[in-house]
Amino acid sequence: MRERLLAFGHRWLLVLIVVAAFLMRTVFLWRAVFAGGDVNYQDSDAWYHMRLIDNLTRNYPHRATLDPYLGAEAPVVAVPLLFDLFVGGVAWLMGLGAPAPRTVELVGAMVPPILGALTTLPVYLIGQRLFDRRAGLLAAGLLAIAPGQFLARSVLGFTDHHVAEALLTSVTIFAAIRAIQTDEPRARVLGGALTGLALSAYLLAWSGGALLVFVLCAWSVAQNVLDDARRAADDRVASVLLPALAVALATLLVLQDRGQWRFAIQMTSVVAGLGVVAAVAAARWGLGRVRAPRGTLAAALLVLLVGGVLAFRVLAPDLTGRILSDLERFRPSSGSTGFTVSEVRPLLLMTGTMSLVVPFAVFGPSFYIALAALLWLAWRAVRTASPALLLFVTWSALMFLATLGQNRFGYYLGLNLALLTGWLCGLALEWAWAPPRRVRSRADARRARARDGDAPGGARLWLRLGASVVVAALVFAPSALLARPMASNNLGLAAGYRASLDWLRRNTPDPFATRDYYYARYRRGQTLQPSYAVMAWWDYGYEIIRLGRRVPVANPTQAGAGIAGRFFTATDEGEAVKILDETKTRYVIAHAEVPILPRGDVMQGKFETMVAWAGKDITNYWETFLTKDPQGRLGPLVLFHPEYYQTLMVRLYVYGGGEYVPKDSTYVITYAERQGPDGTRGKEILESRRFKTYEGAAAYLDRLGHTGRAIVGLDPKQSPVPVAPLTRFRFLHESPISPPAVRIFEYVGPRHGPKLPGVRSVPAKP
Repeated sequence: MRERLLAFGHRWLLVLIVVAAFLMRTVFLWRAVFAGGDVNYQDSDAWYHMRLIDNLTRNYPHRATLDPYLGAEAPVVAVPLLFDLFVGGVAWLMGLGAPAPRTVELVGAMVPPILGALTTLPVYLIGQRLFDRRAGLLAAGLLAIAPGQFLARSVLGFTDHHVAEALLTSVTIFAAIRAIQTDEPRARVLGGALTGLALSAYLLAWSGGALLVFVLCAWSVAQNVLDDARRAADDRVASVLLPALAVALATLLVLQDRGQWRFAIQMTSVVAGLGVVAAVAAARWGLGRVRAPRGTLAAALLVLLVGGVLAFRVLAPDLTGRILSDLERFRPSSGSTGFTVSEVRPLLLMTGTMSLVVPFAVFGPSFYIALAALLWLAWRAVRTASPALLLFVTWSALMFLATLGQNRFGYYLGLNLALLTGWLCGLALEWAWAPPRRVRSRADARRARARDGDAPGGARLWLRLGASVVVAALVFAPSALLARPMASNNLGLAAGYRASLDWLRRNTPDPFATRDYYYARYRRGQTLQPSYAVMAWWDYGYEIIRLGRRVPVANPTQAGAGIAGRFFTATDEGEAVKILDETKTRYVIAHAEVPILPRGDVMQGKFETMVAWAGKDITNYWETFLTKDPQGRLGPLVLFHPEYYQTLMVRLYVYGGGEYVPKDSTYVITYAERQGPDGTRGKEILESRRFKTYEGAAAYLDRLGHTGRAIVGLDPKQSPVPVAPLTRFRFLHESPISPPAVRIFEYVGPRHGPKLPGVRSVPAKP
């Protein structure tokens, strides 16, 4: 009876955890997401998912696998299909086959927090299976309120497949653990097949799903090596993984789009996984038959691994190159374009410099607590060779490594942190709440109750309360405090930007000849070509597609990023015009977030990222000099070269395409190169002079010479040199809220003819 009551109480506690997880992901962003009758999605990728879902609900169940709005050649859609099919299917059913746009938008916004809340259930089940019910509940409760990428990617309006990846990963791992712990061989094979179904769904939800296949194969190798060393007779690996990978392979062959990005890598991973699991099982069986010495299997596997990799490289060089290119993403250098994308930076370098504080700021105390727990469990897993525990340790260790390589994988690691921390917290509570040891007499029992806390004021009562308070204060409270701002961080579009995209849609011609081509069913080789494109920085391409219904030159797949970077950093209008002609661009959108401008107490912008994609040197535009403060101490000072102010980005957004004449903003500095204590070289400012006019500064330089001297600007909005007006761009529109989120221009090259009727040209405000 007592056990039934406890089980009933745990179920209701689990329900409360799920509800708390849902509220955490919805309450704080409700007004921001559902503002003004529109749905303000919380990520750039979310806008493109909704674009695909818009099209899907008109053509259900046919989801677009290529998209002419991505470019003139109708590129293959890189986004996997399962998440969109699920969201679109729910909306389609709710709308009885013809859902209203509002229904589609609401379903799209609500699905992420629902999936995020449901992820606590498989996490609880994993914790219960591996440890006990207490550890499972603590893990689920921590995941419900924990900070980190999992929370950020499962909030209201973050309509992206990442939350589905995390949910399906946890379901796959739970199914595998359940199958491993099954004693009856047939039931274990059936459990392996169910694991394969979960793995299949995961692979259909993310093109990079080879990651989880690698985790399973790594566990297979480690488990067999340990079992061989211990002379264990039972093989619980092959009976689970062979049916799981076979089901996944069949699913990919039947359901996955053959043109899907990374389809070949997915197939290779699953086929190679089948080969590895089968080869390891066969090698272990064969070596066992001949009574080979312990350790022989490890040596044989090393030889097979090296030989297999070399053979694959020779037989499939192109595919090998693509796999290596994917792996390169785990170590972007500070000078590469990959480093400019914040989510792919290594965890410890998220801020641009190495910091051990970052994991705490992102994940809270659970990161370091879980790391200690993982080391403890790894020792236990090696000592006991428990297959389920070793699978969990392998999964957790690889998620730690993946996140250290790219912080974006924190939405996977969050699950492991919750489980590891929940287990350790459970141990602490179990120790504190353990029943008192047996006593010999009733008198001894009374004394023990008084001492251990069963009587009021006992020491054990205080121990129990103290342990509970410590767990809450050191783990749960800091996690909730860090999660609160993350759960309310509004990443949606500014109202002015949304209004401008609506203006673009209503006041410029449709790029396709067919009406409502946005909702058409696209077929390979039969898509229409857009009559023109829109030049904008790649970060904003998806919003332009969904809200503006226009074709951007660049989009967040980074396609066209280099082209857009070269255009916006060009200092010569003729050079910029050539790029527009090559890309059939008719309109240019200059965003406020790109140039370096005062934002609060700091100067910020995406200009440096743009320079990196253009393949240019940032020191052509600005440099950090050394200058002495009144106390004589050297400190950094950022100064802008004339080339910065002459770029198309600054001339379009800051000066509105018009002329700028400097007034009291021209500086001439005299500098000398110095070598710092750390061996790095810098330029120390020896003298700085300010001139009322550029002509005065130029005459001063001509008189004293240009060596060791330069004209610079101190304010990114006030050029030190004259800026000529642009002649091939006509200002059309700016966002209604000041400062404007964007300014929109029409390229008035000879190819476009007269200006559009109904589009009034007005001067921009510098």
